[in-house]
Amino acid sequence: MPELLKKSYRDELVTWIGRTCRFRLLYKISRDGCSAQTFHQKCDGQGPTVTILYNTNNTIFGGYFSESWNSNGSYIVDESAFLAFLFRLQYNGSSNPLKFPVNDSTCAGYGHNDYGPTFGGRYNRDIQAFTKTVTNLGNYSLNGSINSLGTTYNLNGQDKNSITNNNLQVTDLEVYKVEAYEVGLQRPWREHTDWKEEKMNEIKEKLVTYKPSARANVETSNILLLGEIGAGKSSFFNSLNSAFRGKLTCNACCGGFGHSATTMFRKYKIQDKSSGENLSFRLCDTRGFEEEFTQDPQELVCLLDGSIPDCYPFNPTIPFTADFPGYVKDPDLGDKIHCVAFVIDGSTVDLMQDKVYKQIKDIRIKLNHRGLPQIVVLTKLDKICSNVNDDVTNTFTSSAVRDAVNKVANITGLPRSHVLPVKNYENETKLKTEINILLFYALRKCLDFADDFIDEQIDNLPQEKKKNSS
Repeated sequence: MPELLKKSYRDELVTWIGRTCRFRLLYKISRDGCSAQTFHQKCDGQGPTVTILYNTNNTIFGGYFSESWNSNGSYIVDESAFLAFLFRLQYNGSSNPLKFPVNDSTCAGYGHNDYGPTFGGRYNRDIQAFTKTVTNLGNYSLNGSINSLGTTYNLNGQDKNSITNNNLQVTDLEVYKVEAYEVGLQRPWREHTDWKEEKMNEIKEKLVTYKPSARANVETSNILLLGEIGAGKSSFFNSLNSAFRGKLTCNACCGGFGHSATTMFRKYKIQDKSSGENLSFRLCDTRGFEEEFTQDPQELVCLLDGSIPDCYPFNPTIPFTADFPGYVKDPDLGDKIHCVAFVIDGSTVDLMQDKVYKQIKDIRIKLNHRGLPQIVVLTKLDKICSNVNDDVTNTFTSSAVRDAVNKVANITGLPRSHVLPVKNYENETKLKTEINILLFYALRKCLDFADDFIDEQIDNLPQEKKKNSS
């Protein structure tokens, strides 16, 4: 789901904050739901934040402070060099930015587990966005208050009507983390050769000519993509497909919907632009992890065994079984999954839901029992680090990306070398060599592991079956 904050308004906020910084979206009610519990889960302890309300009168307003949100039932004191302020960015559809500084920094905000973003004191709150949970009925009629606007903050002659249209009915509310620009590491945290087009073509050629292990009667290696909704599974396929096709493509459905955009099991083929031939691997896409819907153990077994047919439509309430039409009764080695890639959003790894984390942990136990190799495709590098957002070649000199890799390795229990940072095509309008290189490296690792798994399966076959497979 796209961010609403325009670049011109970001630049204005940066000027008011008084230091070079960037914004990373933490919470968005149209994506995450209008719930005080969810707001605190995603925003508490995150440091400086900007809260922005978009009301139905095309007016944009909100507040900033440099301290973290909390749920303690106490005032939030902001006595830093970058003091809190409220603001108006747009009024009745017209750009009209105004800043309103804090008068009393000892009660810049108020943290309470039943309150959404709250600026000002406990009893005289300048802006209290909402309390508890608000249901979306087309737009969000927030149940908060702006009646005391101007108590803790200096409105410089304005009033609640000229700032907010006296309107708390909003189309959306966003909370952004304010991050300082990062200074790059002097030495790369992971060995990397170069970012030149020659290197990209060298890796690509190996992928184009790739064939599964010569010892097995397997035409394609099958890589299963697993991950939380919105992490970029389908975008990873689209990005790789674009890199091989020589143009930006969007074959797989992707985007933020609050639920998984992937509704059916797909074994995606990728075609080489120059030869027109399908390459010898498949990227298998399935439903994203959700807090409400856990992966059914038996359905996972069917996925790994190759018993679920291509284009099977998932039903989260009725898992796939052997009784379903299309069930592949006797799948061979070529039907099975040969490597699993967990796709994880590096910018929200600290905010991963407990139930989602448990799903990954439980799935890893089953994969380990089968000896299935696993990697992590770490996405959204541009949201992890401002330097990488400016230039993807800064990936391996970014301490933020390095730290995200380390966190994911600790969470999943996989070696750090199995965590591969990538940048999916999202905002770009044309292909870029450096993005392709990261994508190709991740795919190459998957195929290397797939070959290892296929070889091991051949070694474990009875002697008679070995002869038939070779």
